[in-house]
Amino acid sequence: MENYKFNEKQIQKKYFDDRWVRFAFGLQGHIKSENLSLGVVEFDKNIRSLTHAHEVDEALYVLSGKGQIDINGKINDAEKGDFLFIPKMAEHTIITSDISKLRILFIFAGKIHIDY
Repeated sequence: MENYKFNEKQIQKKYFDDRWVRFAFGLQGHIKSENLSLGVVEFDKNIRSLTHAHEVDEALYVLSGKGQIDINGKINDAEKGDFLFIPKMAEHTIITSDISKLRILFIFAGKIHIDY
């Protein structure tokens, strides 16, 4: 029987230019899934991520830190405990200051592969 329980620390971090990610579920996940993508991402201090969009809806939950998320040109302050919704094809950017990192749980509604 497959083991369906695992800890975040068991997932290797994947490093990108502006963040690290632990993919729990999804095409790149610890558990492979085409219909659900979920993981944890952390942006360091003084980061402005690449502006990008996805072909599926995305939900975010801020686990720790403070920052801003620009969604289609609207700046949203984000801090621990906040939920944010990013509709499919909405351009968005993560912004942190020199004061705080930003750690987020992300969920994608469908098949997605992150390579940027």
